[in-house]
Amino acid sequence: MKSQELRQAWIDFFVGKQHALLPPASLVPHEMSTTLFTIAGMEQFVPVFLGEQPPPAPRAVTVQRCLRVAGAKSDIESVGRTGRHGTFLEMLGNFSFGDYYKSEAIRWAWEFVTDVLRLDPERLYVTVHLGDDDADRIWTNEVGLDASRISRFDEENFWTMGPTGPCGPSTEIFYDIGAAHASGPEDTGPNRGDRFLEIWNIVFQQHNRTADGTLRDLPRKSIDTGAGLERMLAVCSGVASMYETDLFTDLVAAQPPIGKTTLEQSEWRARQNIIADHARAATFLINDAVYPSNTDRGFVLRFLIRRAIRNGKLLGYPDGFFAGLAPAVVASLQSGYPELAQSASRIVSALELEEATFERTLERGLAMVDRIINESLERQRRTIDGREAFVLHDTYGFPLELTREIAAEQGLVVDTVAFDRLMEEQRSRARSDAAAKRETVAVTDLQAARSEFTGYDEGLEAEGEIVAILQDRSPVPALTAGDRGAIVLDRTPFYAERGGQIGDRGEIRTPSGGVFDVVDTQYVGDAIAHYGEVREGTIGVGDRAHARVFEHWRREIRRHHTSAHLLQRALKDVLGDEVNQAGSWVGIDRMRFDFRWPGGALSPQQKRDVARRVNEMIRDDSHLVTRILPLEEAKKTGAIWMAGEKYGDRIRVVQAGASLEFCGGTHSHSTGELGIFVILSESSIGSGIRRIDSCVSEAAEEYLNRQGELIGKLSSVLATSPEELSERVEKMQRDVKDLQTTLGQLRAKFAAVEAAEYVARAERRGDRAFIGAVVHEANAEAVRHLGNAIRSRLRSGVVALAGIDDGRVSLLVSASEDMVKSGVHAGNLVKIAASKIGGKGGGQAAQAQGGGPNVDGADAAVAAIRDAVLT
Repeated sequence: MKSQELRQAWIDFFVGKQHALLPPASLVPHEMSTTLFTIAGMEQFVPVFLGEQPPPAPRAVTVQRCLRVAGAKSDIESVGRTGRHGTFLEMLGNFSFGDYYKSEAIRWAWEFVTDVLRLDPERLYVTVHLGDDDADRIWTNEVGLDASRISRFDEENFWTMGPTGPCGPSTEIFYDIGAAHASGPEDTGPNRGDRFLEIWNIVFQQHNRTADGTLRDLPRKSIDTGAGLERMLAVCSGVASMYETDLFTDLVAAQPPIGKTTLEQSEWRARQNIIADHARAATFLINDAVYPSNTDRGFVLRFLIRRAIRNGKLLGYPDGFFAGLAPAVVASLQSGYPELAQSASRIVSALELEEATFERTLERGLAMVDRIINESLERQRRTIDGREAFVLHDTYGFPLELTREIAAEQGLVVDTVAFDRLMEEQRSRARSDAAAKRETVAVTDLQAARSEFTGYDEGLEAEGEIVAILQDRSPVPALTAGDRGAIVLDRTPFYAERGGQIGDRGEIRTPSGGVFDVVDTQYVGDAIAHYGEVREGTIGVGDRAHARVFEHWRREIRRHHTSAHLLQRALKDVLGDEVNQAGSWVGIDRMRFDFRWPGGALSPQQKRDVARRVNEMIRDDSHLVTRILPLEEAKKTGAIWMAGEKYGDRIRVVQAGASLEFCGGTHSHSTGELGIFVILSESSIGSGIRRIDSCVSEAAEEYLNRQGELIGKLSSVLATSPEELSERVEKMQRDVKDLQTTLGQLRAKFAAVEAAEYVARAERRGDRAFIGAVVHEANAEAVRHLGNAIRSRLRSGVVALAGIDDGRVSLLVSASEDMVKSGVHAGNLVKIAASKIGGKGGGQAAQAQGGGPNVDGADAAVAAIRDAVLT
C-alpha cells in the first residue's frame, strides 16, 4: 500500500461515518498552547474539549502533521535507528465532540483495521486502562476479541498532551510484527519490547488536569483518536520499519551517492534515514512559516537542518545537498498537502541560505575547537570543559556530536554532564519564558468568553455592556478614579492588537459619569480587553457603556495598514514572487514591513522603483473592496496569505487596487487617502530577512517637510542651491581628503625630525637599545607615524610610545628582528603596559598596539616596558 492510498482510505472511511473532513492545523500551535509545536491531532481542538469553543462539527476526521523533538513526546534520539520513531509524522484522527463514545469508536477502529486494511486479526492485540471495564467489555462482547488478547495498564493507557489540559484513559491496538523482532524472551505482548507495534490509540477525553494536578470532568465526553500513518503504513506494506515505506525510500533514493566516509557500512542507512526524516520536518516547518534562527521554533528548525547536514558530511555528501532534497519531499507529500508545491521555491531558498550559513559556522567552529583542544593538550587535560562545548553549540551552532568526534581523534572527551546541565538550565529558562507568556487571564475566568468587534460595520463608536473588569490580571467588580486596569465589553469598536496592527485608543463612558481612558487594546483569549485608567467616577461590571475610538488614531493606523498591503504588492512586482512577508508592525506614524528576500540589500534603484510603484497605486485612488469568503474559496482568488498563519473557516479578503490579501485589520476607504508613501530605511534584521520602515499620510508630509527644511538650511550654510547640494558636499569631501593627505605628509616630515632626536636619546644596556616616550596630543595614527620613523632609524632595539589624545592613551611597541630572535615579544610587552592605563592590547612579536582610558598611567606603562626590556 502507498502512503496516499492509506491517507485517502482513512478519510473515505470516516466521511462515510458522517465525519466532517477538517483541514489540518499548522505545525505552529495557538500562541497560548503549552507545546512548542503541534504534537497531536487533537491539539487544535483543545478549546473545544474544554468547552471554550463550540465544536466545528459533531464528528470530525483529520490528517494532522505533527512534530516531536522536545519534551515527553520527543523521539529525536531514536530517529532513523528504530523502525517506528521520527520527528515529523502524520497523525490520522477521528473525533467525536459529545456525539458517539466508546462503543462506536472501538467498533469502527476494528472495522477499519480488519475490513479496510485487511490486517490479520490473529496478529492484533489490545490494551485498556486498569480501571476501564467498559472498554474491556466492548472489546470482548461487541467486537468478539478473546480476553487473552487484552492487556491492562495504568500510565501506559492514560493519555495526556502535557502537565495540564484534556486527558483521559485510552485503549490501543497493537500489531505483532513477528518473533524475529522481539527484544527478548519476555517480549510476549504489548508494551514489553519491540515485537508488538502500536498502530491505533483511542483516547476517551473526559478529564481536564489543572495546574495542581486535579482531574476535573470535561463539559462533554469526547473521542480523540490518533493513529500514526507511518507506522500503520509499514504494517500494511508488510515491512517492520516505516523507513522501508515509500514515504522514506523515495527520499533516501534522492540523496547523493555515498562518498568518502569513515562510517561503518552498518551506519549508512541510519544516517540516510535521519536525513530523510529531518528533510520532511524542515520542509513542513518552512512551509508553515518557521525559519532558522537562534530562538524558539527557529532554533529547533536550525538544529534539524544542521543535524541532517552533519550526517550528510559524515556520508561524504557534497555541499548543498540538503536543499536539493526539498523537491523530493514535496513530490512525496503533495498529494496529501497540495500547498507544498506553492511553497517549494521558498523552502529551497531558505534551506540554501541556512546551508551556506552553516558552512561558515563550521569554519569558525572548527577553528575554535582546534584552539580548545590545543589548550587542553598544553595543560595536559584529557577532558574538554562542558561549558566550552556548550558555548560552541549555543552561540555558534556547532553540534556537540561534532565537537565530541573531533576531540576523540585527539584522545580527548567532552564533559557531557556539564554540557547537559547547561542545556537543561537553558530549557528551564525557555519553559519559564513560555509559562510567563501564558500567565494571563484565562477566558474561562471571564464572565464573557467573546467580544464582538463592531468596527468593520459601525465605525468608531458603539454601545455595549461591561462584562468583566481586570486589575493585575484578576477579575474585580469595579474601578474608581485613578485606578488602572482593563475593561471587557461584549461589543466594542476598538480594534485589539493583532496581525501587527497596534491596538486602538479612545475612551469609554458610562451613564453614571464614569470615564475610562483607553491607552491600549489587546485580546485576552476571544475577549477584547481595553487597558487604561479611570479618569472620572466609577466603572462597574454590568454597566452600560459608550465606547469611542479616537478618530485621528484609527485614521492614521488604517492608512498605514493599507500601505503595508501596497508595499507587499510593489515588492513582488519589482523583486519577484520570491518576496514573502515575514512580519509587520503598523502604527500611527509609521509602518514596518519585514520580508524574506534572498537577493540581499535593495539597491537605490530598487528602492526607488518600489516607492514609485506604491505611489502609483495610491494615485490610482482605488476603493477598497472587502469580501468574506470560505477559506478554500478565498485561496482560489489568488490573494496573498501568510504561510503558518491560523485562519478560520471564513476569511476576510481585502482588495486595494492591484493588491489582494487575507486580512482582518482596518483599512482606508481608498488608496488615495494615503497621500504619499515614503521609505524611511531599508535594512537587514537576520539571515535572508529585510526590513523596510515607511510612512504615509500626515507622517509622510511631516517627514518631507523636515527633509525640505534640512536641505534648505544646508544649502544656505554651504552657499549653494538645493540642486547643487550633492555636488558641493562631494567637492568638500574631496577637499577634506586632500587636506588629510597633506596633513599626513607634514606629520611624516615632523616625525622624521623628531625621530632623529629620539634615536639620539636612546637608552642602552649591553646589546639592547630602548626608546620610550609619552607623546602628548598624539592619537593612534600620529603614534604610528612616529614609531615607523624611529624604527627606520634604529637598526636594533625596542620602541615604546604612549600617545595621549582626547582622554585616551594609544600604545605602540615595536621590536627589531634581532630583538625578536632574542626572545622579545611586542604583543606581550603591550599586555604588560595595558594594565597601567586600564585597557588592553596585543599583537605580533615585531609590533603590537593597545589602548586605555587612564592617561595618568601613561608614564608607568612606558616604564613597565622599559623594565621588561632592559632588566
